[in-house]
Amino acid sequence: MFSFRRLVHSFAYFGATLAAIAVFVLVLMLAESAVYVVTGQPVSVWAMVIAAISAAFGYAPLVQSMQRALDRMFFRHQLDTLAAIRQLGAGDLAQLPVQDVETALLERICKVSHRAYAVLDETNLPGGDCFSFPATAPKIDPADQSHSNVAYELCLKLTGAAGEAYLWLGPRLDGWPMDSEERASLESLSKFSAMSLEHARLTHLQSEAARLDSLSRVTKQLHSHDLKNRLHDLSFLAHHLGSGKLDEEDVQRMLSAIRKVTGRMQTLMQRMSDPNAPVDPILAPLDMVLLLKSSIRERLWPESMKVVQELEPLPAVAGDADLLQGVFENLYDNAVQAMQRQGTMTVETGLITDATGVQMAQVRVSDQGCGMADTFIRHSLFRLFATSKTNGLGVGLYLSRRIVLAQGGTITAESEGAGKGSTFIVCLPLWQNRHEIKLPDSEETI
Repeated sequence: MFSFRRLVHSFAYFGATLAAIAVFVLVLMLAESAVYVVTGQPVSVWAMVIAAISAAFGYAPLVQSMQRALDRMFFRHQLDTLAAIRQLGAGDLAQLPVQDVETALLERICKVSHRAYAVLDETNLPGGDCFSFPATAPKIDPADQSHSNVAYELCLKLTGAAGEAYLWLGPRLDGWPMDSEERASLESLSKFSAMSLEHARLTHLQSEAARLDSLSRVTKQLHSHDLKNRLHDLSFLAHHLGSGKLDEEDVQRMLSAIRKVTGRMQTLMQRMSDPNAPVDPILAPLDMVLLLKSSIRERLWPESMKVVQELEPLPAVAGDADLLQGVFENLYDNAVQAMQRQGTMTVETGLITDATGVQMAQVRVSDQGCGMADTFIRHSLFRLFATSKTNGLGVGLYLSRRIVLAQGGTITAESEGAGKGSTFIVCLPLWQNRHEIKLPDSEETI
C-alpha cells in the first residue's frame, strides 16, 4: 500500500544510488590510474571490480543512515510501551549499586521516551531526595505546588505506599509536541517505572538484611573467642597493676586507660552484634570541649600526623559522653585512614543557629585525605554497609549517625571532591535547650 513514509524512504534509495555511482566512478578512476602505472594497460577488469565492491559495501549503510535522518525530520518517534518496559529492565536494575538505581532508571526513561532530560522528585517522602539525568538537567522547585516548570513538558505523579513522588520529563529530542496518545503511554510507563524502582530498592533491602544477618553471626562468634579473651586479659592486667611497684601516678593513668579501652570494646561488641539495636542515650550536661581535648590527648596518633585544635568555649551540651566518645573516635579513625596516617587533621568547635532559630553546638573534624564524591555523600555515606574503603565494613558511620540522631543532633559531611579532603560536621543541642530537642519518631527514621 502507498504510504508517505515509503515515498520519503524512496528518496533515500535515490540519493544513495547517486552517491554509490559517484563512489564507483571515483574509485574506478583511481584504480585505473594505479593499474596503468603498474602494468601499462589503459583498461583493467580488476579496477572495475574494486570500484564496484567499494560502491556496494557503502550502499546499504548509506541508505539506512539517510532513512533514519529522514525519519527524524518528517516523522515523530512513537513510544512503544511494551518495548519500553523491556528496556527499563526491572530485574537488572536491581543488580546495579544502590546509589546508581535512580539515575539509571531516569536514563532509561529518557531513552525510551526520546526525552532530553528527566527528574525524579521524592522530597515529599521520608528521607527522600531529588534525582536528575543528566546531572546538568534544569533544577525544579519541590515546594512549587502547581508542578509547572517551563523547562519541563510534563510532570507525572507517582503514588506509592510511602507517599507521592513526581516524575518530570523534559522536551522531546526531535522537537515534536506531545499528543494525548503519547501522554497516556507515558502515564503507563511512569507506573511501571515506579514499580521497577520499588522492586530494586526492596531487593537491596533484602540483600542488606542478609548481610546484616551474616555480620551478626560472625560477630557473635568473635565475641566468644578473640575479643572476649582480650577483654579478660586487659581486666586481669588492670587488677594486678593496682598492687605493683610502679609510680603511683603512672599506675593510675594506666589503670584508667585500660578501663576505658575495655569499656569501649564492650560497647563496640554490643553495637556490632546488632547495628540496628535501639539507641538509648542518657542525656546529661556535657562539656564538649573537655571531651574533645580528652579524646585527642588519650589517643595514640601516628608520628606523621598533626592534630590542630581550634576549640572555642561552648555552653553545656545535652549528650551521652560515652556514646559521643565513640562517634568522635570513629571520625578520627576515618581521618587517619583517609590521609594514610600522615597529614593534618583539624578539630573545630563553635555555635550555630539551626533553621528553627535554636542555637546548637557544632564540631567539625576535617582531614586532608582522599575526599569523596558529592553523589556518594548524598546517597551512600551514612547507609549501612556503604563504604569507600577497600577493606571497610560500612558500619561505623551508620552507627555514628544513629547515635547522634538519637540525641537530637545531626551529622553531615562535605568534600570538594577526590583528593581534596573531607569534613564531618556534628551538631548537638545545648543543655539549656534540651526541652526543644526533637527526637526521631521511630528507629526506622534513625
